[in-house]
Amino acid sequence: MMELKKAQKRKVRLKIGISGPSGFGKTYSALLLAYGVTGDWSKIAVIDSENRSASLYSDLGEYNTIELTPPFSPERYIEAIKTCTNAGIEVIIVDSITHEWDGEGGCLEIHEKLGGQYMHWKSVTPRHNAFIQAILQCP
Repeated sequence: MMELKKAQKRKVRLKIGISGPSGFGKTYSALLLAYGVTGDWSKIAVIDSENRSASLYSDLGEYNTIELTPPFSPERYIEAIKTCTNAGIEVIIVDSITHEWDGEGGCLEIHEKLGGQYMHWKSVTPRHNAFIQAILQCP
């Protein structure tokens, strides 16, 4: 049964995508933005699939990192997000989600290993969608 309720303001978490070429300043900008949101470096984590490149900015503050190495499966990204959430992290920076799609062990490689035919997407798509939902539903 549906219930009609009065609208109430509530805290809503941002989901922001930053795109640009290599060396454009995406990680640095994301860290500054994250600090602007939290005001506390210890509440920020970077899921780093870029060979520890997020640590290049450790002089900014004492934020957290998770080094994500191959395979870059959707499930490994989801596990990293859950690790951050369970630790009370308030801002999670995923640097970079590109590997989940076309990195070693990512969706494209998973699809190829299944045979690379159109029908094999039915096994890959739900895994990718679960990753997207982990981002969208993350508190």
